[in-house]
Amino acid sequence: MELTPEIRLKAILEGTGAGTWEWHLDTQEVIYNDRWAQLLGYSLEELEPVTFQTWENLCHPNDLLQAREALARYLDGASQKFECVIRMLHKDGDWRYIHTRGTLLTDDQGRDTRWLMGTHLDVTREVVSQHQMEQLSKSLPGIIYTFVLEPDGRYYFSFMSEKTWDFYGVSPEAALRDPDTIFNMVHPEDLAALHESISVSARTMGEWVCEYRVAINDRVNWVRGVSRPEKDPDGTITWHGIITNIDRQKGLELELEQLSITDELTGLYNRRYMLRKLEESVAESERYGDDFSLVSLDIDFFKSINDSYGHPTGDAVLQRFATIIEKRTRKSDIVARTGGEEFIIFMPSTVLDEAEQVAESLRVALEAEEFVSDDGEAFNVTFSAGVVNWSGAGANATSVRDLLSACDQSLYAAKRAGRNRIVVNGVGK
Repeated sequence: MELTPEIRLKAILEGTGAGTWEWHLDTQEVIYNDRWAQLLGYSLEELEPVTFQTWENLCHPNDLLQAREALARYLDGASQKFECVIRMLHKDGDWRYIHTRGTLLTDDQGRDTRWLMGTHLDVTREVVSQHQMEQLSKSLPGIIYTFVLEPDGRYYFSFMSEKTWDFYGVSPEAALRDPDTIFNMVHPEDLAALHESISVSARTMGEWVCEYRVAINDRVNWVRGVSRPEKDPDGTITWHGIITNIDRQKGLELELEQLSITDELTGLYNRRYMLRKLEESVAESERYGDDFSLVSLDIDFFKSINDSYGHPTGDAVLQRFATIIEKRTRKSDIVARTGGEEFIIFMPSTVLDEAEQVAESLRVALEAEEFVSDDGEAFNVTFSAGVVNWSGAGANATSVRDLLSACDQSLYAAKRAGRNRIVVNGVGK
């Protein structure tokens, strides 16, 4: 059987479910196929006599102007095709969204025949689904998006919901035109990790989860993105996901983290944090050979201060001492209260002699400080200290426990020697 153009066209129209229409611009003559009427629940016989007015009567009044404007743009040459989506009244009484396409027919010599011919397709389901998605995106506390990564490395967003402006300070349209308008708003310290997380998800096809900061002018917000990738046969990977604001959650996390590593009375770091930093520093020192020093301080006769002047005065002494240490140490140094009246200063990239000088300056400063009890009695406070040094070269056999033990031994030696003094002992040399 020979497949003529007419047979092929009929098969295509039946396969797509398209209704066809033909309209002569001068005579207003119209021709519709049966499928055109069936889209709206009718037969052609029910719509007789079929005229151009038949189409206008079935169109939603608010959409007629849109259709006429689209047609005028096409006929004036401002648009390459006549295309629009309009609502048309179904026999059941509901409105159906009809995708209308049309083009001018020319003869063999390319002359305009004045016949405009096209198709109607029912796209109600697609339009309603899109509307539902838009409404859902408005009600959700975040951005719904679709991100695409092509095999050649090109990437783009194919969908961004309206809240893009709230989260990134750019419109969805701008993000669709240029995906880097979104990535440019990511905090510089988080951008590399964000790109790496996308690469890992693309490589493993595992769920993408990433928390990062967005910087808009002087405002910085934490966001969290979650999505699952899908891979097409050609290698294109698509993520459909949501981005939410986690500023409050991050704030609580940071607050809890701060509480977990901070001494409540003095505001210094606590023993837990100091031990963690020492473990990290020992590992880095063994790898890169950097030196650091440790100073362990203990206030002399602190129990007597509490017994003589009361615990509130003792607390005030600890707080004042913490302030003195912070003022006389570097920002890179870490100061922790590790016990009742015990303190440790971690001094990175510091040799033994330098650490000893800092400890001695602190000793002199505290000795010169005058304290007053709640009863108005003045008194002075001193401390004893041990100083040790860690050198990464050749120190592999020494642990953090050994380091702290050596620091304590130096401190005990200072106390045995009469207190109010510094004892130095090199470790790892």
